[in-house]
Amino acid sequence: MQDKDSTEQIKDLQARLEHQEEINRFTLDALELAASLIDFQPRISSLESPSLILDEICNRIARLIDFQALGIYLVDEQYNDFYPAYMTPAKYNEALAQETGRLIDKGFFPWAMREKRPVILAGSCKDRNIVLHVLSTSARVRGMFVGLVDAEVHTVPDVSWGLLTIVLSSSANQLESFELYKLFRESNIHLKKIVQERTRQLEAQASYDRLTHLPNRDMIFKNLEKQIRWCLHTNDQCQAAFILVDLDMFKEVNESLGHQTGDRLLVQVGDRLQELTDDCETLGRLGGDEFALVFTGNDVRKLATKRAGQMIQAMARPFELQGQSLLLDVSIGIAIFPEHGKTLGQILSRADMAMYAAKRMKTGYAVYDPKFESSGINRLNLMSELKKGLQHDQLSLYFQPKINLHTSRVCGVEALIRWHHPTRGFISPEEFIPLAEQGGLIRELTSRVIRMSMEHLQHWKAIGISIPVSINLSVRDIQDNNLPSQISSAIENHALDASCLELEITESAFMSAPQKGLRVLKNLDSLGIPMGIDDFGTGYSSIAYLRDLPVKIIKIDRSFVMDMDSNDNNRKIVKSIIDLGHNLDLQVVAEGVESRTSLDMLKELGCDMAQGYFILKPRPFDELTDWLQKKTDLQKL
Repeated sequence: MQDKDSTEQIKDLQARLEHQEEINRFTLDALELAASLIDFQPRISSLESPSLILDEICNRIARLIDFQALGIYLVDEQYNDFYPAYMTPAKYNEALAQETGRLIDKGFFPWAMREKRPVILAGSCKDRNIVLHVLSTSARVRGMFVGLVDAEVHTVPDVSWGLLTIVLSSSANQLESFELYKLFRESNIHLKKIVQERTRQLEAQASYDRLTHLPNRDMIFKNLEKQIRWCLHTNDQCQAAFILVDLDMFKEVNESLGHQTGDRLLVQVGDRLQELTDDCETLGRLGGDEFALVFTGNDVRKLATKRAGQMIQAMARPFELQGQSLLLDVSIGIAIFPEHGKTLGQILSRADMAMYAAKRMKTGYAVYDPKFESSGINRLNLMSELKKGLQHDQLSLYFQPKINLHTSRVCGVEALIRWHHPTRGFISPEEFIPLAEQGGLIRELTSRVIRMSMEHLQHWKAIGISIPVSINLSVRDIQDNNLPSQISSAIENHALDASCLELEITESAFMSAPQKGLRVLKNLDSLGIPMGIDDFGTGYSSIAYLRDLPVKIIKIDRSFVMDMDSNDNNRKIVKSIIDLGHNLDLQVVAEGVESRTSLDMLKELGCDMAQGYFILKPRPFDELTDWLQKKTDLQKL
């Protein structure tokens, strides 16, 4: 047993001696290397190329650690960057350059500088690690050393890493003695080209939109500011036009079809707008769904309104995305220097006001008018008051009856939201409903209409009146996946049948996001709720979508009905819609009936139902209830 212990002790002693010899050998190698570097000094000044110096340094480093590839990067003080001064062997140059770029991008260089020793990092190259060490002296950083080694880095003795630090520190001292980086920069033309290309790319990124490749917000604003200065220094006739283009309902496209589809739509919009512009005009994307056009001239108003009209026409053509046709409306604001403002900020602000005025008035475009100033403030105040109005039950329902033209009996009513403001008085739905849509209140407004309709239906049911109520849905409503369950719960809570309710959508609302809208409408249809298309005949492709939509009713837009007795073309359109609806087994309603002549013509053409002022103007709940109890049979009509 004692002999066995002695043998183990002898083996352990031998191992320690071998390890010590190894340390001594590496120490001597390091001292020899340091001495050889010092011996280089008188030779360096006479060399025409610095590559021999770096070659010798790297050869001696290779004696310490078996690197697969190694290189030295030096500081280019003119460009505040690193450049590769030496790499070997050549077949690893690309891999080494990629790893070095990654280390710099990831911020490992400052970390290695604080460590003051070789830092071993996992590389992105398979089965390799990368060694990073900063070449620095007491004065400043001279560069960095990088090397690729096998993944088995634990086999390299710790002393080797310590000796590497000594060698590289000595190398940094020698490099500091001479301005070799100037010679290296001259011999590195390829890297300089790369730096120039990167600079060009960065400048392009700073000035152009990545998605559409049009000038971005910063470039457009600088261009407009430049045009304003140009006008100031030329003559009194010179003007600059700024046209702001906003895509309506673009948010709904993103929400229903995804941001990738939204991005493709923006690219197509940019292409169409670009086709309308001349070389002397600058079109750009400001961000999101906003575009802008800038140009100068002696009378730019005429051209600006012409361009706006062309833009509206260009957007009226369907966009083909994911096998679907999407319609897109735009709202355009125009401001002109110096007529509408003397500074960049004023022109931008007033174009924005004009754009919102166009959106509010549904005119497509608007040229700035001073009245928009007070209108904008009033709009903000009104939106805030609408929130309070919803909270304090200031909104109520009016109802307009529909009659069956075959029996002359009341067959339903349409619910119309009304707002009686405590100080402003009656506010038109055309004014506050767009505010609700823009301010994110439309779903709350729809929910309120549904609840009030259920309460009124419950009351009518109790007194023996059984007619359905029609409710209008907005584009945001038919993209709300929770709407079917909300309506189902409301019907159940009031002990009513699904047939007591009818839902109306406009074709434009459906076309803004047909895929998601169709899913919601089919879910509503599964509940047994009849649905119809409002304002039929004013959309782009109503007939095509009638095949897919789960609708049972189409309502002819009032613009065709109101003057059909004096406009033969409108009469033909009304007849065509009635025939189309019947061929598709749909019921047809005509709205906007304001005369006996129109009513009689609709009967002759075979229309199923009608509503309008000639029958009855919208009435509040109590008044309509009295009317219904007295006028359920309207044979005199």
